[in-house]
Amino acid sequence: MRIGIDCDGVLRDFIPDVVNLIKEKHPEHADKILVPKSWDWEDWLPFWSEDETEKFVFEDNYEKLFGPEANIIPSVLEDWPILKAWAIKNGHELVLVSAQREHCKELTTEWLQRWGITFDEMHYTKDKWSVDVDVLIDDSPEKLDIFNDRSVAYGRPICMK
Repeated sequence: MRIGIDCDGVLRDFIPDVVNLIKEKHPEHADKILVPKSWDWEDWLPFWSEDETEKFVFEDNYEKLFGPEANIIPSVLEDWPILKAWAIKNGHELVLVSAQREHCKELTTEWLQRWGITFDEMHYTKDKWSVDVDVLIDDSPEKLDIFNDRSVAYGRPICMK
């Protein structure tokens, strides 16, 4: 079985890192941050436009949010070696399927290396449905719906929450 795994929100603790960085750099907005229920910035960061949030995340702070010092989801530290050993023992392949922006790909690869997270294959693409995997583990219901409808391998989505 080929198991596709997303990075942000599944391995990397991206949203809490964004929230903490906003609180650190813009304390005037700390009490205005809402509980994230989607990847739509304006739903949980109502004090900025989408362009302002994109600038904060992907221009001004991308090295901190995507680079080797970004935080890992704590349970991944314990669970990854178990998953990796299980996959090897049972002949399964672990495949990174992540929609990283071009300037974040190398940083994400460095981040994965720092934490010892290795894959049999790595795919950086927004078209996750185009990667040949039997299942895709992702935290975005919207992306999983598209994967479910279009998967080239008729793969099954698994939502990580």
